[in-house]
Amino acid sequence: VEEDRSIFPFAERFAMVCHGIEDLDNVMAVPSGPFILSEMTFPEYFIKIKDEEIVQNVENDIIFFAEKIAPHLRIQCRFVGEEPEDIVTNEYNLAMKRILPGYGIELVEIPRKVCKGAYISASSVRKCLEENAMEQLKRLVPETTRRILGLEEIPRKESDGETISFSI
Repeated sequence: VEEDRSIFPFAERFAMVCHGIEDLDNVMAVPSGPFILSEMTFPEYFIKIKDEEIVQNVENDIIFFAEKIAPHLRIQCRFVGEEPEDIVTNEYNLAMKRILPGYGIELVEIPRKVCKGAYISASSVRKCLEENAMEQLKRLVPETTRRILGLEEIPRKESDGETISFSI
């Protein structure tokens, strides 16, 4: 989601994703622009209500992805996170399961991670930040995000191959 309606601006969220996948040779992060999961094409995602327009907006958003974006980027598989708590995002996932196979795109739904019996979500991360609960936050986010947030040292290699560490 490229909208800047979060604690973290899009550029920071995108950097976290890029750092998180840098060891994956067959994965690339691509900004979504104003057309995929944007307030313009899918306003329900941002206001978190399920209304009569949601089905049409969800379908339009997914069809636009399948017809206009996926072919140009040669996307044959789309990965999404399981959404057990947010009904709007879950509706989007259900629609992708229905629509994408018709365009030859496989949908892989990744189970949501759990920490101490609760699903890890952007909401739980924001709550930790708001409450300054940094130890809990460290358990919720990956190493690359902990480094970007300054919660962990970043190992750096000097020219002789020794590892040194510093905090950001």
